[in-house]
Amino acid sequence: MTEFDIGEFFIHGEAREVDGEFQAVIVMRAKAPLTTVTTHQVEKDRWFKTVDAANTAAKDAAKALKAAVDSGALTS
Repeated sequence: MTEFDIGEFFIHGEAREVDGEFQAVIVMRAKAPLTTVTTHQVEKDRWFKTVDAANTAAKDAAKALKAAVDSGALTS
């Protein structure tokens, strides 16, 4: 698993199974305290039939989020 540093969090993409279908989620792990972990569905109400498709979508979304943060998306 590759985690990306986006400031106060480390993030990575993964698939979550719910009732036989899969969601693509971004997992955010706070740097301090290290026990705080949250997940966010990549696209609301989008489900995948295979774990591979969900994993690919989640990893692509995590990379896109990292690129957006690196280019200044959170600075105003």
